[in-house]
Amino acid sequence: MTAAIELTKLRFSWPGAQPIIDIDHWQVPQGSNVLLRGASGSGKSTLLSLLAGINTPEYGSIRLLGTEMQKLSARQRDKFRADHIGYIFQQFNLLPYLSALDNVLLGIKFSKRRQQNLSEPAAETAADYLSRLGLLPAQQNQPAAELSVGQQQRVGAARALIGSPQLLIADEPTSALDADHRDAFVKLLLELSEANGTTVLFVTHDSALAPFFDRHVELYDISRTSEEPV
Repeated sequence: MTAAIELTKLRFSWPGAQPIIDIDHWQVPQGSNVLLRGASGSGKSTLLSLLAGINTPEYGSIRLLGTEMQKLSARQRDKFRADHIGYIFQQFNLLPYLSALDNVLLGIKFSKRRQQNLSEPAAETAADYLSRLGLLPAQQNQPAAELSVGQQQRVGAARALIGSPQLLIADEPTSALDADHRDAFVKLLLELSEANGTTVLFVTHDSALAPFFDRHVELYDISRTSEEPV
């Protein structure tokens, strides 16, 4: 089976700094859900930016869904990301003046492939996801700026999941939730992902979430440069 994520001799450093990412080999099987944990400043967000094609490695290979990302142009990486990757940002990255519903629909606006994956009209699917994630119909039509932090997180999750992306990358998506809401959010996120056949890489500093996932990986265990947390 092709790995959803396969990293080989991956190395990245910011200008003038020591390498923050140095991974000999690591892979995530297709269809699995994996929690990747690391302390603040350990390079979690940097690794995700490499996976999403926002940054490119100095050395090594990033293979996503069988595609060598470093061989793609910037435009091709953008297209690949739109077609195949759902991304839940730590800061949500919602458009504040658009409604929750319209923010979710942005998840498929630039991908015919994900539009074709829908079995129902896009607006109905978006509303269904938001309802399942706990937003009432009136809230779905509110501008994102008027929603609570927790509600905005749910909108970001629905946007990432719509159109059944093959890979979902989540960057600390539960950081603003209390324990009860956090656990309910993760359970539903994984339920929706499994129904869509989506591989999940969930990055967090919170080890309490490990029991929800097939695998729990510490960043320092796969990196040759990360220091073990004290």
